[in-house]
Parts: sequence; structure tokens; C-alpha cells
Amino acid sequence: MTIWYLDNEDEITDAVARLRQADDESVVFVVPPGSRIATGRINFKLLAREAASRDLAMAVASPDEQVRALAASAGVLSAATPDAAEAALERGDEPPRPEPAAEDEDRPAVVAGSAPPPERGALSWRSPRLRVVTLTMLVLVVVAGYVVTQMLPTAEITLVPRVSSLGPLEVPVRASADVSEVDVESGAIPAVSLSVPLFAEITHPSSGELVTDTKATGSVVFRSPSQDSEQEIGEGTRVRTPAEVEFRTTETVVLPRSVDGAAAEVVAPIEAVTGGEAGNVGAGRINQVPTLADQGISVSNPEATSGGRTDISPLVGSGDYDDAVENLENLLRGRLRAYVDDPANAPAGLTVFSETRVLGPVTLDPPPEDVVGTAAAEISLSGSAEALVMAVDESAVDEVTRARVLASIPAGLELLPETLEVGHEEGTADGTDVTFIGTASGQIVTVVDRDALLEQIAGLPISNARAILERLGTATVNVWPGFIGDLPDDLQRITLDVEEASTTE
Repeated sequence: MTIWYLDNEDEITDAVARLRQADDESVVFVVPPGSRIATGRINFKLLAREAASRDLAMAVASPDEQVRALAASAGVLSAATPDAAEAALERGDEPPRPEPAAEDEDRPAVVAGSAPPPERGALSWRSPRLRVVTLTMLVLVVVAGYVVTQMLPTAEITLVPRVSSLGPLEVPVRASADVSEVDVESGAIPAVSLSVPLFAEITHPSSGELVTDTKATGSVVFRSPSQDSEQEIGEGTRVRTPAEVEFRTTETVVLPRSVDGAAAEVVAPIEAVTGGEAGNVGAGRINQVPTLADQGISVSNPEATSGGRTDISPLVGSGDYDDAVENLENLLRGRLRAYVDDPANAPAGLTVFSETRVLGPVTLDPPPEDVVGTAAAEISLSGSAEALVMAVDESAVDEVTRARVLASIPAGLELLPETLEVGHEEGTADGTDVTFIGTASGQIVTVVDRDALLEQIAGLPISNARAILERLGTATVNVWPGFIGDLPDDLQRITLDVEEASTTE
């Protein structure tokens, strides 16, 4: 069911044109009070005749009781509201029988100052000739209305497609050495692993001490007043001072037997049992020989012992070596950072991300086993290593961002290329990977299918066509003649100019 709302200014030709466009089997005309169509019963008769010729069930809805009465007198089903009229049609209510025409119906009224009634013998409304002439004129009016409304109308439409903003959008992009090529869908791009050879040398002071004790040496004389036979005094025999500074003989000697009552003597070399200056004792201080005293053998040192001392020298400890290694590695790291932070060392087209640098194993020379425990005032240590750092072609970030943005534009819209602005924030290192946030903004425009749009709006009421056009942009609709309420059915009579969209500030 089709419901047409008429304006007060709509003519009978407008209503007839709507009947000819109806796709449904029933039509309801909503006629407002004061409508031009409701000025005479003949208009409703014309509508009823047109509806009957097209096998359409028709009703009139109007809040004006006089309009409803006029329609009913013309044999048209009428109701106060569109719903009531629609219900009557659905029930199949019979339209009222048209009232017979009054004798003076449609005859011009005689008012003061008007011409007198025609004289006898002149044409009158009752005359068959006049009725034929009148009906002929009505037919001509209807035909003329059809020509005006269906064949002559033209329309000129100008449409400026709507432009709207896109973004700002954010696109995460990850650069990794594990990626071999740009992957737009996952937002991954390759990273280049750069190798940096490093070498450094340092010296580090020793903190340990090497204590060396030198033992005092000298000689003693063993004596026996009456020695009947030779007496062997073995190497290592202990002698000492009253203060118990001990010495030992360093070779075996033989004490001879006494001759002619003279005491027997023999000289033996000695060294202090412990090192250091304590072994330096004066002459005659060594006078005890515990293992031989019970045999009547005595001992003495004619001269002082000497040479006993304590020497202290630097010593390389394990902690010294560890500290030296730590300092060396710190030096290598510093040189690595200085290298990667220098833009001159970056390969062409790549950005080096210092935060991804990794120092590889350090080869040390000399190794710890050759140094630790040696007497030295300092350690001379060298080290070499292979370092790695990530570099990225940041243009790939923009490439992925641009592709992701283009892929996200909904159907029916397209990007204005000159408005697209693509960039990215500074990359953030995550281990050996680098994460970027790509940014994009621009403007998009509605895509207009001119042919499809013409097919859609042809023959529609101007208000309906305008609503469709304004969903696409800003539209200007001009029709000729100006009183026509619908666009022409013929596409050749509609000119549609789709202007180039202009960017917004």
C-alpha cells in the first residue's frame, strides 16, 4: 500500500502523476484542508477514473469533513485518518455511489456585475454541444498535463561528495631480526643485525702481598773433652740459643777422638729453622745441643749468624684478576656505545638502536691461570669481543602504516591521496626487537556511482531524491517546469554533475 501526502499547492496533475508511479495495488491520498484539489468534485472524479484505469484501489484521507464529503460525492472511499483509510481498503469496503450531477453543477455562478444568463437560442450547460466541448477541453487538459509532467520535465542535479576526516590512527609495528620481509598483515618488518668488533687493553694494580723469609746461616763448633772414638754428627742436628732460636746443621760431620788428652772439635755449617731476622744471633749465643748433651758434647758459634730477613712484594690475587676483567668489559661496553651512538657509523638508510646492543663473550689475554698468584705490581690485560646491535629501515614503518590504513577504509569511501599524512613515534627497544607506533591521518570522500545513482532516483518525488542525494554529500536539485514535484522517469532528461570533492581544513 502506498500513502501519498499532498500539499495545498499540489495540482490535480501532481496527484495523477503519483497514481501512474504507484507500484502497489492500493493508494491513499492524504488531502489537507484548503487543498487546491479539493475545490471541486471533478478532481476527485478524475482521480477515481485514473485509479480505475490502472486497477488501483484508492481512498482519500482528510481531517476536513468537507473534503471527505466532496470525495464521497465523487464515489471515492474516504476516511478521517490515513490508518482508517488503509483499514477500509484492506477490508475491501465499497466506495460510495457518486451523487448525480445537479443541473447547474459546474455552471459558473451569476454574481453582481456579471453577464446575464444566455438568451434563448444560445449555448447553455444543458446543451449537448456544450457538454461535448467541455469534455473535450477536459481531455485536452489531462493530455496537456501528461505532456507537461511526463514528457517535458528536465532536472539538473549537482552533487558535491561528502568529505570526512580519517584518524588520527595508530598502527603498532615490530622490527625483528627474525623477520625476512615486510609483513603488512602482522605489522612486522625486518631488522638488520650489525656486528661490531671491539678490542681494549688495561692495567690494574695488584692488591696482594708475597712474604718471603730468608733464613740466617752461620757455623758452629762441636767439642768433646775426651772422645775415645769418632762421633758422627748427622745433617739436621738441632742446636739453639737460650732464647730457643733454633738452627740445624746442613751437612754431616765427624767429631774425631781425643788425642793426648786434648779436646776433640769439629766445625759444622748451620741455618736457622725459621726465616727472618730472628735467626741473626750474636757470636756465642748458640750453646745448646739437646740430642748430644748427655754424651758430653758441647756447641758454640764463634761468629754471629747472618742473612736472615723478611721480604714483602706485590702479589696478583684472584680478586685482582676479577676486578681487572670487570673494568675491561666496562671499557668494551663504553666503546660499543660510543660506536653505535655515532651517526657516522650507521649504514645508509638505516637507524641504529643503541638500546639493542649486546656484548658477546670476551676473549682475555693472559688467562687467569697465568697471572693469579704471581708477584707483580699490576696486571696487564687485553680483551676482544664481537658485539651485535639492531638497525632498522624506518621507511618500512611508514610503508606498513600506509598499507594498513588504506586497507581499513570502508567500502563506499576512498582516500584523498593528497591529504594522507603518515609518520611514526620513536622506536622502543624490547630486547633485540624494536617496537614502533605508526601514525596516520587524512580525509576520505564518498564514492559516487553515477549510473546507479540515476537509476535509484529517477521518477522519485524531489524530496525523496534529495534525501538520497544528501546521504552522499551536498546536492542542488533544479527541475523544469518548476511546479513539477517529481524527477523525470527518463534518465536522459536528468543531468547529474558530480563535482570533485574539495579537502577540508
